[in-house]
Amino acid sequence: MVGSRDCTKLVDGVHKQLNRVRSALERADFADVPVRGMLCFVEADWPLMGGAFTIADLDVLWPKKVVEYLVKPGPLGEEMVQRVQRMLAQAFPTA
Repeated sequence: MVGSRDCTKLVDGVHKQLNRVRSALERADFADVPVRGMLCFVEADWPLMGGAFTIADLDVLWPKKVVEYLVKPGPLGEEMVQRVQRMLAQAFPTA
């Protein structure tokens, strides 16, 4: 719930997108690449301390917290990150 709105569709939508990404990774022999989903609310009323949470295996957070996640070192080396990025760009071209 966001306010009085049922936002289950947002969670379901992210899970559909995650499944598409995982399928593309598997087809390209990158099945071991970890994939994590998140919802980012730009103008949410977050508590001063904490506030981020997980629902249905998705991180729910605000923009500055997203940046922290994105710049944190992960399990893949730079070369592998670039290979995966190129593969995903081909699998999901811009409209």
